Amino acid sequence: MPPDAISPPSASRSGADPLVLGRRIRHARTAHGWTLRQLATAVGSTASQLSLVENGRREPRLSLLTVLADTLGTTVGDLLRPEAPPDRRAELEIALERAQRSTLFSTLRVPPVRPGRRLPMDALESLVALHRELDRRARAAIATPEEARRINTELRLQMQARDNHVPEIEDMAEEIVRSVGYTGGALTHHQVAQMAERLGFTIVHVDDLPHSTRTVTDLENGRIYLPPASIPGGYGLRSLALQAMAHRLFGHQRPANYGDFLRQRQEIAYFTAACLVPRFAALPFLEEKKSAKDLAMDDFRDAFGVTHHSAAQRFTNLATVHLGIPAHFIRAGDDGALYHGY
Repeated sequence: MPPDAISPPSASRSGADPLVLGRRIRHARTAHGWTLRQLATAVGSTASQLSLVENGRREPRLSLLTVLADTLGTTVGDLLRPEAPPDRRAELEIALERAQRSTLFSTLRVPPVRPGRRLPMDALESLVALHRELDRRARAAIATPEEARRINTELRLQMQARDNHVPEIEDMAEEIVRSVGYTGGALTHHQVAQMAERLGFTIVHVDDLPHSTRTVTDLENGRIYLPPASIPGGYGLRSLALQAMAHRLFGHQRPANYGDFLRQRQEIAYFTAACLVPRFAALPFLEEKKSAKDLAMDDFRDAFGVTHHSAAQRFTNLATVHLGIPAHFIRAGDDGALYHGY
């Protein structure tokens, strides 16, 4: 390759982010009160070329960068610093530029918004927040079946290592059911309502919940909206209320990914079961039945007023650790396909 064909050195050789570099140059220029045309004249360039540089669409040669630094009263090293942009506005402008250059944005088929100085700061903040939420939802939506299986397997192995028993959640459930006077048998609806009150909630029964949801929790006003009757499929009113309360007890935030979502659901399900069938009430019952060699899930179910599914799953939480009975749980469909198990 002849010498004149070699590309001149540019800012990219030092690993500088073109967008951050461009905003540093713009920040320094506006601090001097110069227009693009005035700076271009001072450094022997053109306004159009500098505009491309400031918007991160062209990487300046180091020779131009040196002249820019000298003219703006800074150094090449300062302009190429890898730290964050010079101010909050520059940071937001860069975020908006990147979002609007993404493949996701191109699928929206909407015109981009130029993040110029005339764009109000609050509008810039709002646009960046919207793009971040779109990106979060897009990433959440691409959770593949393979990824779901991987996370489910990971959680299953973690619970298997603990014999499907979580003492800290057991303790949390026992403390709250004892606080409302529970001593044994089926946890009553009134006791569940009292538990809600202790957490700052009021349970309200309504008949117009959206079809896509089982409950709605109003955190600001402290209300848990439930349907007037249990939902087919084992979602009793007590379970629905306890699940809503569990979010507050565990301090759950919006899940960052599918794995977070599943872990939260696992914690909520365990807490709900531990409240409906508390350890301190269930163990004497199970130990007596074990001694009599008369263990039956039907009896366990009826003693605590839960579904057969819930009784069997709760049994696995206690049997291995407390009864010395290694147990597993499998739920199969009519066609023999396994779709739930421990």
